[in-house]
Amino acid sequence: MSTALTSLLGNDFVNGADLASIVGDAPLVGIYFSAHRCVSCREFTPKLKEFYDTLVAQGTPLPIVFASSDQDEDSFASYFAEMPWHAFKFGDDRIEVLNVKYEVSGIPWLVILNA
Repeated sequence: MSTALTSLLGNDFVNGADLASIVGDAPLVGIYFSAHRCVSCREFTPKLKEFYDTLVAQGTPLPIVFASSDQDEDSFASYFAEMPWHAFKFGDDRIEVLNVKYEVSGIPWLVILNA
């Protein structure tokens, strides 16, 4: 895992996870921009989860970090509970920085980065 990735994503996530434990030896990492209120997000998330589970079953992990656009913490918690991956904490300032950096123009939006 590169120091550039640590500088970009930080090292403090939901449930006390750190970036090294999230990424491990994976060559790639995803950032998933989404929100519970978004109908197309709620349709896409199960498909992404299925893809993620398939990769894990094949021994090809793709760590994903959820970057929530939810407007309240209860919506975030409810939606995140459906996901098998990790997340930035609700309201984390890094989410907006990443939105700008990756020109997120709508959700759902998935960015794949070299680890």
